[in-house]
Amino acid sequence: MNAIIQNSMAALLAARAQVMQVGLDPSELQPEQSFWQMLGAWDVILSVLILVDVALLIYSIFSQSANVRLSPDREAALATGHTDRKTVFETGGIKPLMWLLLPLTHRMNLPRAKRWIRGKLIAAGNPDYYTPEEYLALALASGTMLGVLLEVCFLAVMRSFSVTIFMLGLGLGIMMTIYQIYNRAEKRIRLISKRVPYSLDLISLAMGAGATFTEATQTVVREAGDDPFNTELKTMLAEMELGTTRRKALRNLAERAPLDSLRSIAASVIQAEELGTPLGEVLHQQASLLRLHRSVRAENAAAVASVRILVPSLLILIAVVIALFGPAILRIVERGLF
Repeated sequence: MNAIIQNSMAALLAARAQVMQVGLDPSELQPEQSFWQMLGAWDVILSVLILVDVALLIYSIFSQSANVRLSPDREAALATGHTDRKTVFETGGIKPLMWLLLPLTHRMNLPRAKRWIRGKLIAAGNPDYYTPEEYLALALASGTMLGVLLEVCFLAVMRSFSVTIFMLGLGLGIMMTIYQIYNRAEKRIRLISKRVPYSLDLISLAMGAGATFTEATQTVVREAGDDPFNTELKTMLAEMELGTTRRKALRNLAERAPLDSLRSIAASVIQAEELGTPLGEVLHQQASLLRLHRSVRAENAAAVASVRILVPSLLILIAVVIALFGPAILRIVERGLF
């Protein structure tokens, strides 16, 4: 930092020495020359100030310590023998940029944003075991590359630089990356919501045939292991095998897939255990209730669709009337009725 300031001061002193060697009196300068010299001096001063501000910002960011370590999910996956992920943090040409941005995102004081991103990553399945800080670094990298691309295009067309274009590309790239995980999470949650009643029916039937809750859930999971809801059930079974209670595993399931139906199911199962109610009957009732709610939502959607389609229908009707009676109306206007 001191070296940057010393170099800037040396450049200013050198410019002053060159002006002194010319030997011109400021009163002998023309007004236009004085104006442009003042403008050039301000440009130099502003450039030096911007350079110092950027250097201070970089120093304040990277002078602090940041702990970058593996996420607990990734550590558990590696400990159980799974293959490590292959993302831009491990391979690829932008790996140095990602590891440059990762300490910066660890230092960002954005707890609410990081909790929201963590929830969306969990709801989306998070196959690459991203942490919120890693996904923020990925969003910043996407925004930086898009900003540079837009800046290059703007430079090729307009022959000038624009900070606004770069900032626009940066913000757009970040928003697109965040929206991608949001959209993926919403799609996965909808698939889970459609699958829940069917899986509950199968579990209740298996328990009615004499199977335990764990055995019935394992049977459902084996049927379609790649289904999002079955993947969550598999995670729940793994937690129970590692010593987690059924109550805690069900609550974790409701947290990973934030659905009101799963929260209701978890509460019903916990209450059934406390009261001694047969679990198969409770699950069957919950499945019937979910199907009833789906029918009500379908009826509401049909009612809203009938109202929304009214305006296009009126427009089509007006277009048909004009097409049929338009020529006759024009003929009457031009020639008269008789």
